Amino acid sequence: MEKYTKIAVVVVLCILAASAGFLVASLPMGSKGPTDYSQQKGYPMGEGGRFAQPPEPPMPVPVPRAAPESLMPKYGEKTVSVGTSESQYTDADTERKIIQRASLSIEVKDFQSSSDAVIDIVERSNGFISDSHSYVTDTGRKRGSITIRIPADKFIAVITEIECVGDVKSKHTSGEDVTEEYIDLKARLNNSERQEQRLLEILDMANNTKEVLEVEREVWRVRTEIERLTRRIKYLENRVELATISVSLYEPEPITHSWGIRDAIRSAFGGFVSVIRGLIILVGYALPILILVGFGWLVKTKLMPRLGKKREGKVKE
Repeated sequence: MEKYTKIAVVVVLCILAASAGFLVASLPMGSKGPTDYSQQKGYPMGEGGRFAQPPEPPMPVPVPRAAPESLMPKYGEKTVSVGTSESQYTDADTERKIIQRASLSIEVKDFQSSSDAVIDIVERSNGFISDSHSYVTDTGRKRGSITIRIPADKFIAVITEIECVGDVKSKHTSGEDVTEEYIDLKARLNNSERQEQRLLEILDMANNTKEVLEVEREVWRVRTEIERLTRRIKYLENRVELATISVSLYEPEPITHSWGIRDAIRSAFGGFVSVIRGLIILVGYALPILILVGFGWLVKTKLMPRLGKKREGKVKE
């Protein structure tokens, strides 16, 4: 009898040890809070806590292909060379191209009058407003943002005037140098225009329909490339000529004093909910162990005595 009891106890202990090991392995080792992307480098914050729009990356420009090989040997002696090199465009020939941006966060006493003052500054600087937004908070205070475009040569002067509108809480200025990209685009555009002229000359000398269709296909491709390069160049020139300033205006929130009763009640309720959650989780983890313990107790108190009695009866017989 004692032998079987010891065996049952050992089995139950093994089961309990395995359950405890599984429980420890399943417990969370730690958790990480949600990642705050606004603190990563390379993402400057704009007005109202929104992310500032990153600068547009340079457009990839494929190298133009040459004219059809079937036509080049035949008409090569009558065409002009396209050997324009990017080295002829240097910083000495092209002034530096800088895209200027700034963002200001200003606390003002009266939102409407301050907004009118900013608009007046923009008009006097020959600029324009590209975006405007305003709203009223729950406490009745007005907030808003204005995005303006002004000539690049008045960038610093306009910022200085806008700072006088109220109390500047934050200020950020940046400049992106796109000179290298601009020079590269101009060189590629020059090469594409020369290639277009060369293809047009070849087209005039074509003798059959096949050659005409091949050259026209290349002319269409080169012209498409010229249009794309021209659009990108005009975009950069616009961004360089007109600087962008984002202004966030807001009225200060009223200062109120509270006894903290509401916060205390809220904290107490949060603590109550946390305790209930903890108890539910504890029951969920402990339930499998309790089931195993109960099963072992039943085996020891009910099944083992019956087996012992049966064996004693057989021995007597």
